[in-house]
Amino acid sequence: MTAFWYLITALGIIAAIINFVLAGMRRTQTMVALVRGLAGVVSLALSVGIVIGKAMRVHLAFALEWQTVFIATGVFVFAVLFLPSYLEKSNEEEHKVTLQQRAARPAKATIRLRNPSSDEWVN
Repeated sequence: MTAFWYLITALGIIAAIINFVLAGMRRTQTMVALVRGLAGVVSLALSVGIVIGKAMRVHLAFALEWQTVFIATGVFVFAVLFLPSYLEKSNEEEHKVTLQQRAARPAKATIRLRNPSSDEWVN
């Protein structure tokens, strides 16, 4: 194995560790934890596949030139690190308080609802 393959294998293992840790931290958000865990499994499978393939000296039917591997590495990083992060951010935006909601209520007000079905509040 050349240094390039060591680098890609290390990148896959680091991505797997990052995704597994983030999945553990976000286990209350089911979808985010599931996507992070799946991305971690894909990362680890890639690294294990490279190590086993190089150990068994498997020759693929297609040529793996360095340009192809470099592009595939970029796609890999995008798929296992950026996409789960994008899903996590879009999930947080659903629960974000809008500017109109913040402006409708003073920041230090104690809210007591007279009627739970109404929007009326009293200081």
